[in-house]
Amino acid sequence: MDELTIRRRVHEMVTTGDLPCDDPAALWGGRGDGKRCAACVEPITAREVEYEVVLSSGKTVLLHPACHRIWLEECEPDTTPPATP
Repeated sequence: MDELTIRRRVHEMVTTGDLPCDDPAALWGGRGDGKRCAACVEPITAREVEYEVVLSSGKTVLLHPACHRIWLEECEPDTTPPATP
């Protein structure tokens, strides 16, 4: 899945609350074991790094490193100033 598609998917999941922007309570990294990434839904293979993020809500999310970066970016508050008429 390409980055733009993942970003759109993550944005939608953040908007609906399916992938919350809770603060991480813990983060671990290690080899994947075939479980699916919460962002791109592709398996995280043993050849890839898997991030296991435990959110402050208690929910655990598994992500590829690139998907984790996109999730963090999508969870950043919008600091763009409003357009002036």
